Amino acid sequence: MSWRDVGGVRFDAPAHEVVGYQGRGVDGAAYLPRTGILFMDAAGDPWWIIFQESAGIHSRRALVRGDVLACSEHHDELVHVRVLAADVLRADADAAFLQNAPLSLEEAAEVAARIPRPGG
Repeated sequence: MSWRDVGGVRFDAPAHEVVGYQGRGVDGAAYLPRTGILFMDAAGDPWWIIFQESAGIHSRRALVRGDVLACSEHHDELVHVRVLAADVLRADADAAFLQNAPLSLEEAAEVAARIPRPGG
């Protein structure tokens, strides 16, 4: 697992290092809390919140679809992934996180749960 700053902070982990995301790896743009890079959960554990674009679909930025994921921050273990919102528009996800500015994993999950689903 790694993170890099290339026009924004990104998080990635290959499929063999990931559990909880249907055998897929992750590579997405990170949402950042006002207090740093990671979101803390109620137990004090750190999590990345990222937008993972859907594979093989190329659209204008406003029409890009994907998943909002919570990825555990553990350096010597597997990355545990929780899908917070599936198949949402990136523009809607970005707007929700910008407008609501969650600080914790639990707040981020609440924000993600309110992101509208296209066609739904």
